[in-house]
Amino acid sequence: MVIRRARADDDAAGLVFDAGRAGYGSAAGSEARARQILARLWPAPGHSASFEHALVAELDGRLAGVLIAFPARDRYLLHFALLRKALRHTGVGRWPLLVAALPRLIAATPRPPRDAYYIATIAVAPAARRRGIGSALASHAELAAAERRFPVLAAHTGSRHRIARGALERYGAHATKDRSWGYVLYVKPVTVSSSPVSVESLR
Repeated sequence: MVIRRARADDDAAGLVFDAGRAGYGSAAGSEARARQILARLWPAPGHSASFEHALVAELDGRLAGVLIAFPARDRYLLHFALLRKALRHTGVGRWPLLVAALPRLIAATPRPPRDAYYIATIAVAPAARRRGIGSALASHAELAAAERRFPVLAAHTGSRHRIARGALERYGAHATKDRSWGYVLYVKPVTVSSSPVSVESLR
């Protein structure tokens, strides 16, 4: 297994979609359209689904997982940038629906600590699951957080998503805020020391 920083030409948009299948599909109007939009936006900087904030995992030379993380204080800025860029590729008829859905989405998502390093996306390819890839990606995100002097990691998952919640809890994260009709916020103190070893060289 190799964990490295993502590149614009990595074929990771499908994994990004898998991490938020319902939300992306609903926003775009169909799964196929959502996948097309994410494939166009992945190579572009400045938003919350961009390669520039991502780590990828390779297993036997094949892309096996992706993690996107950035400072929690930048979360709204990057999410809104994603929305603005996605609207260019979405039918005008869907714009009012997307704008109307924003207040409910914000209300359903507990706000992470401002000093957190926020994991926005984590996904593992189906054929590579149960190989420790999700944990390896999270560990590297924690290293990045330590290097940037963030004291905690934060992540959201669906309140009823038992598999994802179990994975976060096994990694050592604790639920701090729960919207039973939306999302639950998990927080984990950063417990690793910053390392001079670059992420590309770690195995």
